[in-house]
Amino acid sequence: MTNKLAILGGKPISVKKLAKPSPIGKNEINAVMRVLNKGVLSKAGRGENVKIFEKKFAQFHNLKYAVTTTSGTTALHTAICALNIKKGDEILVPDLTFVSSASVILQQQATPIFVDINSTTFCIDIVDLEKKITEKTKAIIIVHLYGHPAEMNAIIKIAKKHDLKIIEDCAQSHGAKYEKQYVGTFGDISCFSFYQTKNLTCGEGGMILTNNKELYKSCSSVADHGLIDGNLQGYDYDRLGYNYHMTEMQAAVGIEQLRKLKIMNKQRASNANKYKELLKDTELIFQDDNKNIDHVYYALTALLPEKLKNKRDWFVDAVRAEGVEINKIYPKPLHEAKLFSSFSKKSQYPNASNITTRLFNFYTNPGVTDNYIKLTCEAVKKFYVI
Repeated sequence: MTNKLAILGGKPISVKKLAKPSPIGKNEINAVMRVLNKGVLSKAGRGENVKIFEKKFAQFHNLKYAVTTTSGTTALHTAICALNIKKGDEILVPDLTFVSSASVILQQQATPIFVDINSTTFCIDIVDLEKKITEKTKAIIIVHLYGHPAEMNAIIKIAKKHDLKIIEDCAQSHGAKYEKQYVGTFGDISCFSFYQTKNLTCGEGGMILTNNKELYKSCSSVADHGLIDGNLQGYDYDRLGYNYHMTEMQAAVGIEQLRKLKIMNKQRASNANKYKELLKDTELIFQDDNKNIDHVYYALTALLPEKLKNKRDWFVDAVRAEGVEINKIYPKPLHEAKLFSSFSKKSQYPNASNITTRLFNFYTNPGVTDNYIKLTCEAVKKFYVI
């Protein structure tokens, strides 16, 4: 064999794995230094950055209210608490997503009901969604997966028909649009993550958005120990709350990241298109990107052809052995996780079960170089000659 895979003893395409630079620049560093030099590190300590970040993030989405949290997970938990979800209630959630989209439901002793995914968008399947609604269903968690908006018009119709609340999980979709409207602005409440890999990062952190004043007040209370009306001096509490405070340093980074979010998303889309062009002659199938959405490419997600579905893990290992990086987000549907085994025995999830055996992801973050993309695509193509 003239092009022997590195995993089989051949020469790697790249001498070492290429770094994935964080999209942090001088502005973010200077913003953090200003906070440290001032010495006020928390909102409760008279800090201003958290308040500014909340205001600017809400304004960006043309919404009224925002509440920062420690993570996207705690944002989701706060939202569920604010909606008064309780034991015995059911919440619909897509079968393909990060664990916290469903585990926060268990935190309230409610029941996650998994819904199959669409075979081209990988977001929640509309037909299966309506089939799963019962008299116990109280809400739907919609995940805009990998930066791809879910089919919100149809979802809103279903929610209105059955009097259900909509929680948008926008952890991977900052700045994405559905029919020219930002995700996070369709539902009753929306949640964002600012983890290291996200389109907008503070390292960690989360945000809740809503136009509902009562939901805003509830979220503010839940995220601040159950405090009544935000009165720090009152030391009085009327509900079970949590310490979900974002720091001033995180907020300072978030403010600077928000300024360049559109530019960073444009670079992600450009990177995704470069991968697609270089791999257009392969049998890979990419996540749908139709004309009524603005996909922000948290990752470029691809499927191996059906004939290779049992070789996905080996394929990923083989490409990585060439000295480049690809990933698999997420390699199994949630209904197969041990945590949720008791909630999914009676249902079938054909799309999620099939797609998760073939799915893998390319890095698209703004620090990715053209050479990185080129070498990654060469490694993928090298696999196809075996």
